[in-house]
Amino acid sequence: MAGAIVAPSAAKPAATATLIEQAADYWATARYQDVTPEAVRLSKRFLLDTVAAGIAGSHSEVVEIAIAAARAGTESTSGSAVLWGRSDRLPPPQAALVNGTAAHAFELDDFGGCGHSGAVVTPVVLALSASKKLAGRDALMALLAGYDLAARVLEGAGGYRPHNDLGWHSTGTCGSFGAAAAAARVLALAPSGFADALGIAGTFTGGIWAFLADGAMTKRFHPGKAADNGLSAALLAAAGMTGPRQVLETQWGGFFSTYSPGIATPAATLQGLGSEFRIDRSGMKPYACCRGLHAGIDALLQILAETHSDCRSIARILVHGNAQFRLQFDRLQPTNLLDAQFSMQYALAVAAVSGRATLDQFEPPRTSDPEIGRLMAATALLDDRVIAPGDYPPIEVVFNDGRRIERHVQFAKGAPQNPLSDRELADKVASLIDPVLGASRRSEIAATIARLEELDDLRILTRLLTRGDAGKVA
Repeated sequence: MAGAIVAPSAAKPAATATLIEQAADYWATARYQDVTPEAVRLSKRFLLDTVAAGIAGSHSEVVEIAIAAARAGTESTSGSAVLWGRSDRLPPPQAALVNGTAAHAFELDDFGGCGHSGAVVTPVVLALSASKKLAGRDALMALLAGYDLAARVLEGAGGYRPHNDLGWHSTGTCGSFGAAAAAARVLALAPSGFADALGIAGTFTGGIWAFLADGAMTKRFHPGKAADNGLSAALLAAAGMTGPRQVLETQWGGFFSTYSPGIATPAATLQGLGSEFRIDRSGMKPYACCRGLHAGIDALLQILAETHSDCRSIARILVHGNAQFRLQFDRLQPTNLLDAQFSMQYALAVAAVSGRATLDQFEPPRTSDPEIGRLMAATALLDDRVIAPGDYPPIEVVFNDGRRIERHVQFAKGAPQNPLSDRELADKVASLIDPVLGASRRSEIAATIARLEELDDLRILTRLLTRGDAGKVA
């Protein structure tokens, strides 16, 4: 991959070991000085982006439900790990579940990797740091291990589009491996225990796309469940439970043969291990909707800007896609937030009217606006192009005066090849954290993450993510 983060050299595990044993052997023993400065820089950027998304989602309806469920049937309502943006605490597995759900609550967390790696990996690292002194450098290594394994398993499963086209939600299916890797690294498991953690996580992973049929809340829950699954797997491994070492490649009951039959590429799992860090496959969202819509939004906004036109000059919008794109994003009448965030018609309409696709354009949905309704009705998703994996449909705008302009955006804003600038990331973070914790606390969070490698205790950061005194270092 062009522009990949590459380390100068890396030890090669024995080829006779299984896939997860080779991955575990590297990540259980890798040192901070073994990773590139660029990998460290990206890990801090993604950490900031993820906690901002989680703080923004910390009081969403789905998070309130997750907290109520975590507390049901227990006498205690507290634990050691903080809940971002709140004054609550829960035990680490439940806290990881809640914070992972919060990070994904509004479709503002990162994309790529396993699908949404940050919402899976980051809650695990921060939750486990609650009861032990974890240095900032060790936290960065855990984040890098989690992002790396989450992405590598998906690559071994055939890649995002082939695996997800089977109906699996890769954030859940592959994210559990990343969560287990991050947890194993925090717990300082030896290579054998590290491999057990990955094996245990793989035996109980899952996640399907059925939520799109009716806009169910379970999509928000998938990253949190994967985080919980991976963290719990590592705790079980630390306590002595063994996991299947051939969990990925065994022919009957293996992850690849079960979740990606006929499309898996197992060799991709280890390609460049230790010299390439897969965190560079993730990107950041400027828009509060599914990433599959971002290229179309960028294309439409570019056309309107270049022609000095506004929404009223648009007669029709044609989206030149394929059958799978229509199945996922052809939603003319969204009835809830998730529907709106997966509706190409709605996303293009609000972008044309407002010039943006930020959270305020989706929550609450603006479907009653007459101009948005007109544009939605004027937008057609077509099954008339071959769309390569990783690519997106071109947008064609037909204007009232008869002009027709088509635009294809290969790398929408926020992609690894077209990243958010530091200023754009800072503006996004401010818009998400300030309404919950205030500008002063947001500045403290950003400054602390910027010097994360200097911290001797990650709880210096986690206490800043809460309201009140709940996050004070013990």
